[in-house]
Amino acid sequence: MARTALKWILGLILTVIGFFFTGVVVVFYILGRNTMGGLISAIVIGSIGYIPGLILIILALVDGAHNVFDLRISKLLEEHDRITPTDLAEKARSREDKIEASVSRIIEKGLIIVYFDKATGEFVTQEGRAIAERIMGIIISKRRVTLQLLCDETGMTEDEVKRIVIGMEKRGLFDGTYDWQSGKILSREGTTQLTVAKTSCPHCGAHLTEPPLPGEEIKCNYCGKIITG
Repeated sequence: MARTALKWILGLILTVIGFFFTGVVVVFYILGRNTMGGLISAIVIGSIGYIPGLILIILALVDGAHNVFDLRISKLLEEHDRITPTDLAEKARSREDKIEASVSRIIEKGLIIVYFDKATGEFVTQEGRAIAERIMGIIISKRRVTLQLLCDETGMTEDEVKRIVIGMEKRGLFDGTYDWQSGKILSREGTTQLTVAKTSCPHCGAHLTEPPLPGEEIKCNYCGKIITG
């Protein structure tokens, strides 16, 4: 922003000085107080001012257009947390090369913190990264969670949570298991513990569709008694 303003100021100053100097000489030439050679010299000297000035003004206009576009892209990134360049280009109704150039400028300007996740091919904002780490923290601490619980904890949709879990798996940051049909997600520890968990109720012998992990308590659907893993 500051650089753009500086270009505007310098551009206007140089342009005004250049045209003013040339204009004065033109007036003197019209009044017959200057020669053709003097007029040409004045135009050349004046162009040293107004040509760079006009270039700076044009560059300032380009910067202004970039700033407006970058703010728009920043808003889209903040709204989606994680998004591929293709999807971002579609939402911005622009080309991918323009999107990538804009994200580079956004990072340079420090408008928002964003990085490119090579494993998933997505742009990820700082907030998106924090949410992903939070989701992983919940899964690891609870060992077994439902998709609905993660949605309630983070305020995200099921599709967004799924994308984060799959993305973390591709990056090697999640090595548990998930079943989207049942909406259950287990950490690596939970997956291991599930293989040795009780599969039948110790009180009535009924089969447990969801065996309790160590430290968990569930209620038997048949006899109603509490079973501790």
